[in-house]
Amino acid sequence: MSNKVVLSHGEVQTSAGMFRKKREYLVLTEASMIRYKSQAKAAEAFNAIPNPATRTPTTKHGQVPSLGSASDLQTLSDSSGDKDGRVPLRHVVSVNRLDDGKPYFAIEVCYLDEDSTHSSAMTLQYGNPEDRDRWLRAIRRATKNARLQDARYIAPNNLEMAARVVERENDYDPSNCSIYKVVQRQAAGKSVGRSSSDDLAKVASTVCFLAIGVHKVHLIQLAKAVTRSSSPSLSSPTSSQGSYGILTLNSIRVSNTDDSFELSFRRPLQNARHLYLASTASHEIAARLHSAENFLRPEYATRLYKMDIPPEVEEMLVPGISTRGEELFAFERTLTAYCVAYGMSPANIRYVVNYQCEDAPRFELLPPADSRRPEYGPLELIAITRALRYNESFGSLSFANIPLDSLNGLHDNYGKEYVCIETKAGTPIKLSEEELSRSCLLVQEIRAMAATSKKLRRLDFSSCIVSSPQSTHTMPESGSARSKDLGCGLVEALFPLCRHQTTNVDWVCLNGICLSDTDLDYLVGAAVEKACHFRAIELNRCGLTDRSLGLILDALRAQDNTLEAVELAGNTARINPAAFDAQLGIFGFIRNLNLSYASRTSGPEPLLQAETLLNWRLSQLRLSGTNLNTSTIDAVATYLVHPNSDSLHELFIDHAYLSGGDIATLLYSMMRSNGAHRNMHLDVSQNHLSKDLDQVVQAIANGMAPSHVTMKAIEYRDESSFRKMLGALTVNKTIQYLDISHTALPGDASDDTCRALERLLGENDTLLELNMSGEDSRLATSRFGPGINDALAGLKRNKTLQVFRVENQKLGLQGASTLADVLKENTTLRELHCDRNEIPLHGLTDLVNSLVTNTSIIHLPSMLDGRSAAFHSAEQTMKTMSGSYPPNASTRNFSGGSTKISPLSTSSFAMKRGLASVRRSATRSHAPPSFPALPTPLHTSTTLSPPRTRQASSTGPVAAPVSFTVQDVQTTHRLLAEQWDRQCFRLTQYLERNWCLLHGLPIADEGVTDEAFERPSSVGSLGKMLERVKMDTTPRGESPPGRETYFDGEEQLQDGYRDGKEVQVQSRWLFDSSPEEDEVEDEGKRQLRLVTEPDHGSEPRTPTQAKFQL
Repeated sequence: MSNKVVLSHGEVQTSAGMFRKKREYLVLTEASMIRYKSQAKAAEAFNAIPNPATRTPTTKHGQVPSLGSASDLQTLSDSSGDKDGRVPLRHVVSVNRLDDGKPYFAIEVCYLDEDSTHSSAMTLQYGNPEDRDRWLRAIRRATKNARLQDARYIAPNNLEMAARVVERENDYDPSNCSIYKVVQRQAAGKSVGRSSSDDLAKVASTVCFLAIGVHKVHLIQLAKAVTRSSSPSLSSPTSSQGSYGILTLNSIRVSNTDDSFELSFRRPLQNARHLYLASTASHEIAARLHSAENFLRPEYATRLYKMDIPPEVEEMLVPGISTRGEELFAFERTLTAYCVAYGMSPANIRYVVNYQCEDAPRFELLPPADSRRPEYGPLELIAITRALRYNESFGSLSFANIPLDSLNGLHDNYGKEYVCIETKAGTPIKLSEEELSRSCLLVQEIRAMAATSKKLRRLDFSSCIVSSPQSTHTMPESGSARSKDLGCGLVEALFPLCRHQTTNVDWVCLNGICLSDTDLDYLVGAAVEKACHFRAIELNRCGLTDRSLGLILDALRAQDNTLEAVELAGNTARINPAAFDAQLGIFGFIRNLNLSYASRTSGPEPLLQAETLLNWRLSQLRLSGTNLNTSTIDAVATYLVHPNSDSLHELFIDHAYLSGGDIATLLYSMMRSNGAHRNMHLDVSQNHLSKDLDQVVQAIANGMAPSHVTMKAIEYRDESSFRKMLGALTVNKTIQYLDISHTALPGDASDDTCRALERLLGENDTLLELNMSGEDSRLATSRFGPGINDALAGLKRNKTLQVFRVENQKLGLQGASTLADVLKENTTLRELHCDRNEIPLHGLTDLVNSLVTNTSIIHLPSMLDGRSAAFHSAEQTMKTMSGSYPPNASTRNFSGGSTKISPLSTSSFAMKRGLASVRRSATRSHAPPSFPALPTPLHTSTTLSPPRTRQASSTGPVAAPVSFTVQDVQTTHRLLAEQWDRQCFRLTQYLERNWCLLHGLPIADEGVTDEAFERPSSVGSLGKMLERVKMDTTPRGESPPGRETYFDGEEQLQDGYRDGKEVQVQSRWLFDSSPEEDEVEDEGKRQLRLVTEPDHGSEPRTPTQAKFQL
C-alpha cells in the first residue's frame, strides 16, 4: 500500500455519532478513501505522507465539528460498508456540497455497498470554502475515473431487480434501458438565527436506482438486506418509489460544481413535481434523458423543457435523429409516449390514415376503443394533438364527429412550456405572448398543430363542438353573472394564423358547429385578407342567418381566384336567387358546390343560372333536399348538355321532390353525341319517380343513365311500376353500379316481380356492383318478402357482377341455401354482403361449405346477428322451460282432482309441439325457415293454450318443472360458441385462400380442405343440445324450498302464466326452425351492433360509400 498513489490527504474532523466527534486523517487514493486516527498512522501506510514527528504540524482543515446526516456512520458494524475505515471509490454514489446558508462548509459523500445492499453517507466539514472545493474536485475526479474503469458499476443482482421493476411497468426494452445509482436528496431550507452543526441533520438523503426506460423515468428502492444491521442506513423502507413520463419532463438542471442535479416533471393541469438527485453519473443521466426525449419526439424542432447544464454536458448531447421516410412510425411512437406519460392507455385511441383522398395522406381520428367511454378525455385529446405537432406525415387532419368540448374553455394555469410561440421554421407567431398564453387549451393545441407543420393543408372539425356558443361566467370584480361569448375556439385558433400567413392551412371544415358572433368576427377578419388564399371554408349546418351568410359571402370576394368549394348546406338562411347568383358568380374556380337542404325565397327564377354553372369546372354538385323548380331543372339540364360539364362526377338531387319526367330530362341531357355514357354518380333517391315513370324508364332502357346510379328508398304504389323499372335496368348497358336498396312496395313482392328480379340478376351483363338491401327499423320496414329467395337463383347465370349486397331481407335458412348454391356455380362474384338476414348456424355452415370449390369470394360476413340471436334465444328457451309452470301448478282431471305435471312430460310436450309447428310451417308456407322473432321480457311471438288433460283416469303423479342452474346456462353458451367459432374459423381460412389466389400470393402449405363431417346435417337443434346439457352436467337433487335456480330471480312476467293466461313454452329450434305463419314479429327487437370486416381489396365501391372515387 505504501507505493500507491495518494491523490490528496489531510486532517478532517468526523464523528461516529452526534455526540461522539473525533478528528481523523483522510487519505484519497485512486481506488478508495481511507480514514486514519492520526497522520502518523497514515504516514506508516503511505510513503507520500510525511510523518508529523519530523516536521511542523499541519494546519487543520477547519474547527467546526463534522457529523453525518440522519443516516450516516454511527457505528462501524459488519454491514456498514467501511468497518476498516476504507470506502472504495467504486461504491461512491455521489459527492455534493451541502449549502444551506450556514457558516460552515461541508461535503456529503454517499456510497453503497451492493454486496450487503447497505448505503451510508459521510459528511466532511471545513472552515473555509477553498479547502472544501479542493477536496470536492479531487474526490469527484477520482470517483469518476474509478467508475469508468469498473466494468461492474452496478451488481448483476441489482440490475436484474431494477429491470424487473421496469418490466412490471411495461416499460422495459433491453436495448433501450439505462440504470444508474443516484441519491434522492431534499435540500434543507434556509433559516434565520444561530446555526449549529446539528442543522445538517435536516438534510435527508436516500440511495436508490434511477432507470430510464422506453417511456418513463423510474426511481427504484434498494433491495432489503438479508442480514439485520444495528446501524441506520440510507435505504429507508419508507423511501419513495415512482415513475415519471419522459415527455412530461419540464426541466433539467445539472450542477457544474458537484454531482447534484434536479429533474422536474409536469403533467397537464397539474403542478410540477421536482426530484432533487445526486449521482456521479449526473452528466450521463442528463445526456441520456435528452437522447430519450429526442427518440420519442423526433419531429419536434424546439426543446419543450428547460436545460441548465454545464458545457461538458452540452458536448455529450447527440443531435436529433432523421425520420425521413418514417414519419408515420415516428408519430405512432410519439403518440404512445404521450399517452403513457399522461397515464392514458394508447390502445384506447383509434385512427386511420386515408391515402385515397385530396390532400392525402389524411389522419382520421375515430371514436375510442372503449365502448363504455364514447368520448375522449381531456388528457387523451391533449396527447393526440401534441403528437401531431411538427408532424410532416399528413396533408390533412380530420377530427370529424369527435367531441372537443372538454378542451374548450379549459385552462392550464400551472405552466406555459407548451404554448406555441413560433412556427417550425422559427418565425414568431404575430400574437402577443400574453394573448397566446391566455387562450384555452383547445385554442393553444389547434393553433400549435396548424403553425408547426409545413405540409398540413386541410383541417376537418365537422361536428366537433356540440355545446352552445353562449356561456355564462361570473365576473370576479363584480361577482355578478354575465354572459360571455367564448365561441367554438376553433375559429379563434386558426383564422388569425391564416391572416398573418403563419400556417399553410387553407381548407377548413366547420360543418355542424354553431358559430357565434365572436367566431364570425374572426372568420370575416381573415376572409377579407387576400393573402389568406383560402380554398374552402365549409359551413354546412352552422346556423347561418340571412345576415351572417351575406356577410361571409361578401368577405370571401377577396378569395375569388383561390376558392374551390362553397359548402352552405342546412343553414337557416333563406337564399334570394337573384342576389345569391351574383355573389357566387364572382368566383371563377369553384369545384364543389353544396346547397343541400337550402331554403329559398319564392319565385320562378332558378336557384342558379346556367351561365353561372358554365363558368365553373364543377366536380361535385349537391342539391339534396332542396326544392328544385322547373327553371332550376332546366338550368341544370342546360349545364349538363354543355361540354364544360364533363368534369362533373357527382350530382346529388335526392329528396328534391322531382318527378320521373324531371329526372328523364336530366338523363337525356347527359347523353353525348358519340353515344358514350357519362362516368358520373347520379343520386335520385327519395324522389317521386312513380309520377311520369314511363319517361325515366324509357331513358334508362335507352342507355341514357350514367355509370353510377343510386335510387334508394323509392316508393312504388303498385308493383307493375317497379317491374317496369326492373325491365329497364335489365336491358341497360351503361349502369355499372346500382343501388336500389330500401325500395318500398305495397306488400311482399309477387311471383311476377320476383321473376323480374331474377332476370335482372341473371341477364344483366353490365352491372359490377348491386345493392338490393332492405330496411328494418322502428320507423320503416321495406323488404321484398320470401319470393326473393327464388330470385337469387339468377346469380348462377351472372358472369359480370362482383359485389352484391342483400342485407335486411330476412333470407333465413332457405335464402342462405340458395346463396350457397349460387356460390358453387358463380365464379365472378367477389363480395357477398348478406348480414342481418336471420341466417342461423345451419345456413352459415352451408355457405362456408360452398367455399370449398369457390375460389373467387373474398368477403362473406360471419353472421354476427345470427350468433347473438342464437345466444339470446337459447337463454329465453331455457328460461321459459324452467318457468313455464308454477312449482305448485296442477291440472284438473274429470273427477275434480288435481294432477301434477312432471318435468319430463313438460319438456317433452314443449319439444314435440315445437317440432310439429316447425314441420307444419315448412309444408304450408312459402316463407324460408329462419330465426323466429326475438322475444322480449314482455312479449312472446306466439301463444299456446294450456295442455288439455284427459278426462279419463289420468291421475298419475307429475313432478315440478325443469330447472337450469348457472352451469347449465354456461354449458349451453359454450356449446353454441364452439359451433359458431368452428364455422367462423373455416370461413376465415377459405377467404384468406381466395385472397391469396386473387393477388397471386402463395397459399399456406397446410391449405384448407373440406372435411366430411362439416355438413349442414351435422348441426344439431336446441332440443338435442339441452338434452346433452342435462346429461353432461353434474346430477343434483331437488332444490330446497328456499334455494333459487338460475331463472328464479327473474320477474314473474317471465313465468309460465301472465295475466291468468299460460304462455307457450319457447322451445326454439335454433338452427333449422322457422316461425308460424301467424307469428307476430317482436317490435322490440334489439338493434345488434355489428363489427364490419376490413376491406382488403381495391375492388369498385358503391357510389354511396365514403371511399368511392372516380
